Amino acid sequence: MGLSKFAFVLGPVVLSSVMVVPVASASATNDPCKVLTAEKFGQIMGYAATINKTGSTETTCFYEGPAHSGGQFMILTESAAGPQADAMLNRRGSSPPPGSGLVGGTYRQGSIIFSVSVRSTDQAKLQALVAEVKRNLK
Repeated sequence: MGLSKFAFVLGPVVLSSVMVVPVASASATNDPCKVLTAEKFGQIMGYAATINKTGSTETTCFYEGPAHSGGQFMILTESAAGPQADAMLNRRGSSPPPGSGLVGGTYRQGSIIFSVSVRSTDQAKLQALVAEVKRNLK
């Protein structure tokens, strides 16, 4: 795929991601790496996982497993309501593209909008991760 075609395909995903305003640290009540620990992530996925501390931030936790495995959990906002929440859930790029080797999506628990994606094709594992996140969000 040429660079221009790659940019055309990736552009809307990047734009939709940039338009999301992450949670400000002063108002954040959920630490993503504590909401979904590496131990629980690994237990659900079936392998030992660690947190990538270099890539993780106040709103995002990156998990690493054996070669070419892992995932991410991101809190997009803790105060979504009304049309804003619906727009965030349904925005372009809210789930990985088909055939990417990733499963994931954007989900809601009360006023909290979050995303989860993993290198996998197993929807049951994704749903188990989402259920674990929902259980642990404040």
